[in-house]
Amino acid sequence: MDARVVPTPEDWFALLLHGFDREQGLAPRPSLDCSGSPVVWQEPQGEECREAGPEPKPLPPEKLTEEDLVLETVRADTRLVWVVARRFDNGEGLGPVGLVERTPQGFVVRALGSLRAYPRQSRLRLEQAGSTTVLVAEGEVCTDEAPAVCRRMARVLPLRQGRFFSEAVVSSEGACLGPAWFPLSREQVLLLPGGLQRKVEFTSTLAVKPEGIVLDEQVVMHELDPNQASMPPLLYRRAQAQRVLAVKDARLVGTSPSLWVRLMEPELLAGAKVLAPPQTHTVELAPQAPKTAQDTP
Repeated sequence: MDARVVPTPEDWFALLLHGFDREQGLAPRPSLDCSGSPVVWQEPQGEECREAGPEPKPLPPEKLTEEDLVLETVRADTRLVWVVARRFDNGEGLGPVGLVERTPQGFVVRALGSLRAYPRQSRLRLEQAGSTTVLVAEGEVCTDEAPAVCRRMARVLPLRQGRFFSEAVVSSEGACLGPAWFPLSREQVLLLPGGLQRKVEFTSTLAVKPEGIVLDEQVVMHELDPNQASMPPLLYRRAQAQRVLAVKDARLVGTSPSLWVRLMEPELLAGAKVLAPPQTHTVELAPQAPKTAQDTP
């Protein structure tokens, strides 16, 4: 592209997607980024991780439009560019993400990777976690009910040697704790063996600080009797915790899984069943013995 012109969405698509068809407006299948690397995403599975990542189904390919392009200005001459080349039934999108600099000779991709996140109300930013730069991608998914309930989620991708890495969160021993997928709010209704229901609500804030990714998490549980709908829900438990994930060699290293996992595991092992997914997908937990979770871990 000529640095003197204002690029169109099709120009950005062609820059980051190898083999983009301008006439049809379609991304190639399988998609390759401009370096020739496959645009892929692998979430941790339940048998290998304390928390598995979401497993949505891909939607049929459609012509790319302006809605499939996310641009964020980093500096006057540098932008973060995300091309949503494929969409999924849970609201997520997948495509190449690049740090693009405008030079007198044209546009240069300084960093590149694959990103799967929510394109709706998406925000991309670069932050510094110690000596490592990380890409934070936030977006939201909304329910179909009226009024709609929208919940935000964040992905964190460390940058190393010109690549954005989609690594899982691991312990200091290398065990998988969960995906680098951080819901800022989520809820689930459980059906207890005795017939009562337990509503689990989770909220979190994410901040990038010199020591790493800091997550302040809170879980509130209420019990409901479906046979007494007029009765207000009773508070069953309230817990909060702070997690700090250090960034080491493009890996996110933590000491424990999320508070959501630590409190949901004993509920499921005690026989509780997921009553209904709160959004468009359900994240399953690996069935293993729970660790003790205190009200103030």
